[in-house]
Amino acid sequence: MITLPWRPSVTASLGVCAVVCIGAMYSLVLYGDKYSVPEYPKIFTLPSYRGLEHPTPCRTCQEHINVTFAKVHKAGGSTVSTILQRFGDLRNLSFVIPRSRVSLGWPYQLKLNATDYRPALDGSFNLLVDHVLFNKTKIQAIMPRDTAYITILRHPFEQLKSAFSWYEVPTKYRIRRGKDPIREFLQQPAKYERNFRTRLPFRYTRNFMAYDLGFTNLSQAGNESAIREFVRQVDSDFDLVLILEHLTESLVLLKRYMCWSLSDILFTPKNTRTYQYKTLGEYPDLVTAHRKWSKVDYALYDLFNATLWAKIERQGPDFYREVYHFEDMRTKVVQFCDVAESSWKLQIPASKWNKKFLVDAEFCSRLRLPQTTYMTNLKEKYDAQKRTSRQQKRVPASVYCFSGTGNYRFVAQKNIIDS
Repeated sequence: MITLPWRPSVTASLGVCAVVCIGAMYSLVLYGDKYSVPEYPKIFTLPSYRGLEHPTPCRTCQEHINVTFAKVHKAGGSTVSTILQRFGDLRNLSFVIPRSRVSLGWPYQLKLNATDYRPALDGSFNLLVDHVLFNKTKIQAIMPRDTAYITILRHPFEQLKSAFSWYEVPTKYRIRRGKDPIREFLQQPAKYERNFRTRLPFRYTRNFMAYDLGFTNLSQAGNESAIREFVRQVDSDFDLVLILEHLTESLVLLKRYMCWSLSDILFTPKNTRTYQYKTLGEYPDLVTAHRKWSKVDYALYDLFNATLWAKIERQGPDFYREVYHFEDMRTKVVQFCDVAESSWKLQIPASKWNKKFLVDAEFCSRLRLPQTTYMTNLKEKYDAQKRTSRQQKRVPASVYCFSGTGNYRFVAQKNIIDS
């Protein structure tokens, strides 16, 4: 984890401590010892912090609403999907809704003419956020021309550990029982892969993320030239690749690229679980063995992890201040949602990076929804509108202050920050 180069001043820290202490005293006076945790008043306003006021003059931009998110398996995709679902739901935007439960034809190519998805009620889509075997040509056929294309990657060894647990790889691959089945597998990966007799067009343990992004010719997994060409194509196809290990920084960068508000990227992690391999360290010999076995995934991760930090570097030191501010805001919102009753409201004050907004029970409910449940709700909303033949009016795009370094512009299918 990279250490942020900016930290609050001592004065600011003392100021925050004073606010917390006064708030605690207020809660004790108001509620006494009735509860084990301090209650919020019914309308609780976070304090404004010096130095976070709205900048003057403000360079405005209009939020971008058309997005394709290529959701990669076991890489934090559900967390990002729920952010996008909430964003579109609150604006009554049109989703590409799968006819099946959670995928758009995956693990096979997307079938057009609404075979794998429900037709748009108003004739056009804004958001695609579910599992799909990425093929930009096919997706461009149903998405608007100015669609932003984003995806997410995870360190391949961490993704392997998650896949090992979720897909019960030791059982499927008939790996000998022991304390460390991942080590056993990586000593003879080809042998154990042959044990898994399947007609599935992908492999759980080898280049699984690359497959989701369109690397479907598995016979080329060791071809360095083919790998370089594929990585180059992914770099060309996507406007931004998020990195799970640096999700907060990735989301703040996404917010700047899309001209969104910090409230739009608030999240609670989804599909987090405790499993046998989670605490297994990244032993150099295991990572080296996996890198040899899953070359395409590592080539993708190495490039886009470096690319992310290069883009962040161009944002200037103000970026890290916004990250710190967002982390603080997210912590307070999640804590509030954990204890709030239905009538309580939390008012977030305006800052250099966000307009004032209100967190209520409905917002908290949306924030906590799992991705599959949210998709079920969106399907029900779609069905209700179809029955009444009434499409809810889309909320006009908001105008926000762009606080990044350089000039923002969105051109065709590419987001660019000019320094």
